[in-house]
Amino acid sequence: MSTCTVCQKDSMEHSKKLWEMHKQVTICEFCDKSSGSHSEELWEMHKGTIESARRKTRHKKLWTVQIGFGRNCPALLDKDFSYDSKLNMAEWLIPIYMSCTECGLFLGSIEEDYADMLGGMCLECFRKTQICFFGSQEKKEVENPIVNVWSGEKNPKVWL
Repeated sequence: MSTCTVCQKDSMEHSKKLWEMHKQVTICEFCDKSSGSHSEELWEMHKGTIESARRKTRHKKLWTVQIGFGRNCPALLDKDFSYDSKLNMAEWLIPIYMSCTECGLFLGSIEEDYADMLGGMCLECFRKTQICFFGSQEKKEVENPIVNVWSGEKNPKVWL
């Protein structure tokens, strides 16, 4: 019985795979974070995203690209790119994004970081499933209406 240096849990509370992952520090190819900051499920999601993107192209080298003010994301060269031509490689990089498991839209950086907790869904789809799971979200009328500071008028049609 030993304690994990990453999450401070006993070795019996870890799965064998997670224990090995915490013992060796590896960097995630998708988000450039260490294996200690990933759950087992999140590690597999990120790894699966990279592997599925690599299957779609003949170029296997992983590049990093930053689009606008966003954070760096992994990218692969387009399958039609050839090294013999004198083309600019940066123009042929295709960024790798995670897709929502429900609607198929790409996830944002926060959704990618918490994909294990969200079940691989975007925040909108996650919110919809939670409303369906816990019951409909009814709008209630406010008991104490908001008073307009300038006119003193009460607005009874304010919704939560």
